[in-house]
Formats: sequence, structure tokens, C-alpha cells
Amino acid sequence: MRLKGIAIAAIAALTLVGCTSKGDAPVKEGTPAEQLAAARANLEKSPAVSFTLESTGLPSKAVGVSAAKGTGLFTPPSFKGTLNATVAGLTGTVDVIAVEQDVFMKFFTPGYNKIDPATYGAPNPARLFDKATGITSLIAKTQSLAKGDTVRDGGDVLASFTGTLPGAAVADLLVIGDRTATFDVTYGVTQGGHELRTVVLKGPFYPGATSTYSLRLKSLPQPVAITRP
Repeated sequence: MRLKGIAIAAIAALTLVGCTSKGDAPVKEGTPAEQLAAARANLEKSPAVSFTLESTGLPSKAVGVSAAKGTGLFTPPSFKGTLNATVAGLTGTVDVIAVEQDVFMKFFTPGYNKIDPATYGAPNPARLFDKATGITSLIAKTQSLAKGDTVRDGGDVLASFTGTLPGAAVADLLVIGDRTATFDVTYGVTQGGHELRTVVLKGPFYPGATSTYSLRLKSLPQPVAITRP
């Protein structure tokens, strides 16, 4: 009887292992490029995204944008929020609305005025959300892409991916940066939602200095209206 019981238990164990192997096969993650491409697609489907930009290591006399905060849309490429910028020798917080190629700024004025942001060493914020040329397009231009460590970002755990970007790709996006140099980039992807959350760029944005720009994006559940003033 004891041998019979052992045999039954062994058969049951083998049956359980067989069912587990068949029904619970591990999900193949894919290459770092494939994982980032999926994270990019998930973010670009968002009705709207919250956006922040922070910087460190900027030279004291740097002209341009050092920080930003607001809301962006991928369709059409749009942004509404504030930029911390140095404009015409003055540093302050600038209210900005950008819809496609049109950028409007309110800086020491009662209303918005249409401007060319390149004049102030700043990118068109709407272009950051252009699927073809914006933040998410950097993924396809990244070289030496590799999976990094997981990191905690507030309440989220992010999978990180590291690589390098040609200076031209960075300069085309942010208007600043040595076009002949190579920049380090780190992407953060949410583990649960598999969505692009952070992009950190490090390199020679200004002569004689190594600076870092950290961009954070988070999908919003509802669309936000952004219109020309």
C-alpha cells in the first residue's frame, strides 16, 4: 500500500509539472530594442501626458531652458505649461503654449506673443511630442542599447535601458548640444504598464561642461485641450 501511494503521488507530481510547463510558459521579453519600441508605442497612445524637465551641471551663463513643466499631446503635437529660461539676459518662469509649429510665450507681458523659440536657444516644446522627431523618436536612434538595472521611481519600479545617441539627434531635438559629440542616454520603463516614463540625457550640451537633462513623462487618462491663444 505504501508503494502504491508513493507511485500515485509521483504520477500526480509529474502531471502537475506537465500542466504547469504547458500552461504557464514564461513570457519572452524580447530584445531591449523591442521592449523600448513597445514602451514607446504605449506612451504615444496616451490621450495626454504630464511632462517635466530638470537639468543639472549647466554653466552659470547658459542661455536657454533649464526646466519645464506642463502637459503635452502627441496628436497634434502640442504643449502647455511653463519653462524656466534665460531670455535676453533675464532669467525667470515663462508661460508657453505651443501647437505644432506655432509657439506663444508670455514673459513680463499681460498676454501671449508669438515667438521663434530658437531665438532664445530653446526648442519648440510641441516638437518634443512629435512622434517622428520628438522625445520618443530618440529610441530608434539609440546605439549600443542594453538592459540596465531596475530602479525605484516613487511608487513605480522602472526597468532601465542604457545607450548612446549621436550629438546631432540631441541637438535637433533640444536646439543645444555638440552635434559632433556622443551623448549617454538612459530610458526608464514602467514594469506594470510597460510605458516609457523617463529619458535622461548626459553630455556636452554647452562648451566646457557635461550637463544632464532629465525628462519625465506620465500618461494621463483623459485628453486635455491645448489651443492657440
